[in-house]
Amino acid sequence: MKNFKIMRIQLLKLTIIVSLAALSAIYSLNGAPAEAFSAGPFPSLTGAPGESSCRECHSGGPTGGTLSINGLPTNYSPNQEIILTVTLAQAGRLRFGFQLTAIDDTGKRAGDLIPNDSRTQTQTNNVNGNQRQYINHTGQGNAPTSSGQGSWTFRWKAPAQSVGRVTFYVAGNAANGNFNQTGDTIYTISQSIQPAPALTNIASVSAASFAPNASLTADGIVAGFGTGLSQNVVQATTVPLPTQLDGIEVLVKDANGVERPAGLFFVAPTQINYLIPAGTAGGNATITVRRNGVDAAQGTATIEPVAPGLFTSNASGKDVAAAVILRRRNNIDTFEPVAQFNAATSRFDPLPVDLGPDTDVVVLVAFGTGFRAAAQSAVTASIGGTASTFVGVAPAPGFEGLDQANILIPRSLIGRGVVDVVFTANGKTANTVQISVK
Repeated sequence: MKNFKIMRIQLLKLTIIVSLAALSAIYSLNGAPAEAFSAGPFPSLTGAPGESSCRECHSGGPTGGTLSINGLPTNYSPNQEIILTVTLAQAGRLRFGFQLTAIDDTGKRAGDLIPNDSRTQTQTNNVNGNQRQYINHTGQGNAPTSSGQGSWTFRWKAPAQSVGRVTFYVAGNAANGNFNQTGDTIYTISQSIQPAPALTNIASVSAASFAPNASLTADGIVAGFGTGLSQNVVQATTVPLPTQLDGIEVLVKDANGVERPAGLFFVAPTQINYLIPAGTAGGNATITVRRNGVDAAQGTATIEPVAPGLFTSNASGKDVAAAVILRRRNNIDTFEPVAQFNAATSRFDPLPVDLGPDTDVVVLVAFGTGFRAAAQSAVTASIGGTASTFVGVAPAPGFEGLDQANILIPRSLIGRGVVDVVFTANGKTANTVQISVK
């Protein structure tokens, strides 16, 4: 009998515990969800396929508000990070909440949602066998950011590879702040973006020599060729060079993984001239053209300490040098051209260089790029097969990336006519250019 009484007492205690637990559950479901949700809703309430929305719990109040997603571009690129802002506005509301998810057309999670501050938090849930991620308000984040408005800023990192269309589903609650589910207004919207078109190729060469498959160098002027690079032809008008023209940027990621913006000389639909950023490390580099924030073209280049190239008058890397003659006579310096444009033939013709009397010192100042880092002891030049007894290099003043090679013209060349100029720096030979000696 004693054991029977003990069992009855234990059973009574268990019944009381279960009853209290049931009452607690009923109260939490019927009496306090609005207060609990003030710290963030349960997952899967965005109205996305397979999900409900907050309307299932919150009865409607007055309408007239707006819910929006700001910051979404038309296209996304792999691993691109985008700053997004969700804004919910309705006059007279005291508390605001939201939940957002990003999924592909199969219903799977697309990318990563990353909180920016204490107003947002993330969670995950499985919907119809698909794992999804959600970002929503926190307890701090339900306070208005201004009268009648709540907003939340966070980041979305695109998937590492294209998953096709990505749709962002958002539900927002403009609450009256009475800590229950009545009188609140629920809004839902969705917005989609598409993957960026496949990247086209950009082939980068020295803007002086145009030599294919040649190395490039930091502080060197480069011509990049491709298709659909920009919409317009826009030329830089300032120094330092801008890093954006017509919405176009060129990014150079070196062998150490450091990415730097390149200075831009001009952009056009099929060509971009840019400056390899100072500090770019040697080795293989990735060149990316970004248009309006979206990667549009990509290519590679090999970066070396020195990669000499000489400009020519016709901007082809061949024929008459883009140069001037520096003549010193009676301690007075004058400059003379080495070419003139022939309108009849639409060509640049060499102007014969008169070496003058023995007392004249005549120096060819040849302009190029990619050799300013060469040691003076490591540069040589020959004109018409004759070695010059003086060769010096330096950055040309007033123009980014432009170098000059000062080459003494041997007097033994008098009467030779058109001759080749061969210039080397650090053992690398630049493209051959020409001058004429009278």
